[in-house]
Amino acid sequence: MEYSILAESFEKMELTRKRLELTQLLVELFEKTPQEVISKIVYLIQGKLRPDFEGIELGVAEKLAIRAISKSSGIAIKKIEDE
Repeated sequence: MEYSILAESFEKMELTRKRLELTQLLVELFEKTPQEVISKIVYLIQGKLRPDFEGIELGVAEKLAIRAISKSSGIAIKKIEDE
């Protein structure tokens, strides 16, 4: 699956507050997703990389992650922290 499809779907999900629309966007994403990566997409939707019972931690400090997001997106650190 191309990352651009996933990113576009996540972007559309962020723009809506309507549950039915969000559900439809998820349905469309899952229809485009190959069976072998569905579980990975479900974890990403939950903001995780792996199931909790595996105890996987990224080991990235929050401030470092915020700076990286700011630098790569051009969004001010303050705005990222506020969101």
